[in-house]
Amino acid sequence: MYRLRLMADSPYHRNTVGVLSKRFHAFVLRSIQSQSPVLSQLLHDRKKRQVFSTHLLLKKGEMWINTPNRELISCIQQHLLLHPEIDLIDWKGIVQEFHCQTYSRSFIEEKFSPNFTLHFLTPTTFYQRGNYYPLPELKRLLSSAAKAYEIFSGEPVDWGDLEPLVHLIRIEQVEVATERVHFGEFNVIGFKGKIAMNIKALPKEKQQMVWKLISYGALMGFGYKTAWGLGQTMLDPLEKRHISEHRRASKKSPELFGNPKTRMG
Repeated sequence: MYRLRLMADSPYHRNTVGVLSKRFHAFVLRSIQSQSPVLSQLLHDRKKRQVFSTHLLLKKGEMWINTPNRELISCIQQHLLLHPEIDLIDWKGIVQEFHCQTYSRSFIEEKFSPNFTLHFLTPTTFYQRGNYYPLPELKRLLSSAAKAYEIFSGEPVDWGDLEPLVHLIRIEQVEVATERVHFGEFNVIGFKGKIAMNIKALPKEKQQMVWKLISYGALMGFGYKTAWGLGQTMLDPLEKRHISEHRRASKKSPELFGNPKTRMG
């Protein structure tokens, strides 16, 4: 699993989820198309869940792209080396640095914990039968996580194996609030907040399986329109450091980066 972190030269202090994050999604697709028309067409024609998600953190001057697809990451990196400018109309910036983080299977397994907390950083919602469902229901969370894992591994997850586990997962704490997201031609209602869970009642091998699915779900995002920036989530303890960075960034003004430069990390 990969996360490409783009560092730009100018922060943005308004809400980025909505029209702006939709435009960033379009920028990602254009970047891929400039380097690999074949991959771009595959992404455009894809009927299932998209193979990447995006997360704008422009208060920090950062943009994230999460995906298990290495070619996708390479295409964006090559595009940015030639064209570091990003124009989202309401925000324009120059990418000064970019770094690629890798989340290996072994890293995820080493971080295992039967007690964990999901932090929903951007509005999260599930779409079913024409309606938005802005609640962290366990069945929907696990189903979404299973789809994210399938994108990563190519291995489908049998829902019949997962559904009985839902009843054994203990919810320790829930703090969520709904928020409306404006995408221009339509609006979406999602939830933000956190949910703490305990999976100690599950057999050991099932604990590992749930942890694995939840980890990939958090890295890719949960629910509807994750490629447009919805459903972006962090899992504690998998990403404890990043969660702390988010909290600090929300309490102080972001710092500008130094002289313009673009580099691969």
